[in-house]
Amino acid sequence: MNEIVWTDAAYQSIVSTLRARTGLVFRATQRESIKAGIATAMKRSRVADSTEYAKLLAYDVEALDNLIVELTVGETYFFREPSQFEGIRREILPEILRRRGIEHRVRIWSAACASGEEPYSLAMVCDEEGLARRCEILATDISSEALAKARQGVYRDWSLRGERASAAKKYLSHVDGVNIVEERIRRLVRFEFLNLAMDVYPSHVTSTEALDLILCRNVLIYLGRSTICEVSERLYRCLAEGGWLITASGDPSVGEYAPFETVVTDFGVFYRKPAAATSDDSVTSATDKATEPLVPASSTTTLDLLSGRGVASQPLTRLEMNASVEVAAARAALGRGEYARAVELADLHPLDPAACVIQVKALANLSTDSAIKKCTMFVSRHPLVAELHYLHAVLLMELNLDVEAVQAAQRALFLDRSLELAHFLLGTILQRRGALEDARRSFRNARDLAKARQPDEVVPLSEHETASLLTRAAENHLRVIDAVRRGDE
Repeated sequence: MNEIVWTDAAYQSIVSTLRARTGLVFRATQRESIKAGIATAMKRSRVADSTEYAKLLAYDVEALDNLIVELTVGETYFFREPSQFEGIRREILPEILRRRGIEHRVRIWSAACASGEEPYSLAMVCDEEGLARRCEILATDISSEALAKARQGVYRDWSLRGERASAAKKYLSHVDGVNIVEERIRRLVRFEFLNLAMDVYPSHVTSTEALDLILCRNVLIYLGRSTICEVSERLYRCLAEGGWLITASGDPSVGEYAPFETVVTDFGVFYRKPAAATSDDSVTSATDKATEPLVPASSTTTLDLLSGRGVASQPLTRLEMNASVEVAAARAALGRGEYARAVELADLHPLDPAACVIQVKALANLSTDSAIKKCTMFVSRHPLVAELHYLHAVLLMELNLDVEAVQAAQRALFLDRSLELAHFLLGTILQRRGALEDARRSFRNARDLAKARQPDEVVPLSEHETASLLTRAAENHLRVIDAVRRGDE
């Protein structure tokens, strides 16, 4: 390959593209080291002219991925900053379970997970604390190369250089000079592509909402101030009330960008989203509502809207009125995170599909096993309700039962081909199984259906996902799949 041809305009274009696409910012004093990293990435892309390379980055995901790998320190190791993991074990996990209940399914996100040592360390902690069956660990990164390595779970001894290496070794098999993470631990972690600089979280689509704990370490130091602000605000919104955020000791403080509580512990400084205070005056029980005088049938009320009835409808019976109140109360309890209460109220109406949906969603936050048992029963009882089949697919995917999850998602789409969220879910499962062409088709369907809506329209089956957000998420997956396919050619 010929010597690289540099121009100042091309350099500025490259770093501008990086900032726009990833939020990465570099100081003027880093110019020579950045140029060296760019040169290495250019050689991998077989491009010698910096101007042509700048153009390539605008559309080639693989080229951008290679550049990110060269310019960021993706190097990490098991139990990096061990005091933080000790804080998770001794302070954070016990607090979550005290507040949410011993049966609560702990939801954790390792953001910018690099080659995977961090999320696997989290899985090991959860296993040691008896939470392996009651935790969900999402791990994301902007680098497809790093994610591919993380999914393999194969590491050199260099990844075990930390002072707590012994804690990881019992979960590793040493074979032919490498260390392989136990299959049981690998199955606790789900790896997905996510660009923290993009507005695709919090979202049900990216599994980044109502989280109990987020680790976002050693990434904020690479970002510009405006991007740090945006990322901090979004991470705050990703957390459930009372949820925790951990950054690296060398990262900038997020407390000035979002209304976190700063919690100083013996294990370091952590951030927390304040838990909402409940007031007896602000919460009305379903029983209280049910004993209120019935509103005359000639009036249009909230209950009319909930039941789909207008002023010209036949009057509701007292039984129907009470059922509507209880289902509405269950939905409200679900929205407040009062999952046990939501289950209790929804369980009063097992023949009501809406109540069944609420019950499954609430149970999913308490016990995946209980949720999937109920959902299996409900899809048998209500075989024509697409949302129940969709929820069934989500739960099966979380248990890594991908074949069954694909079938459930396909049943939802058989009932309603217009459900873009079901297309997106099917694409996610197929991509994980390596069926890239089928996954591409599903993500394309999700994108096209979402683009046909108004950008700020909430898509069906979601709580608050907008069409524009789903469109961007689907396009991200399509770019990643196309990059992988080009690499295989």
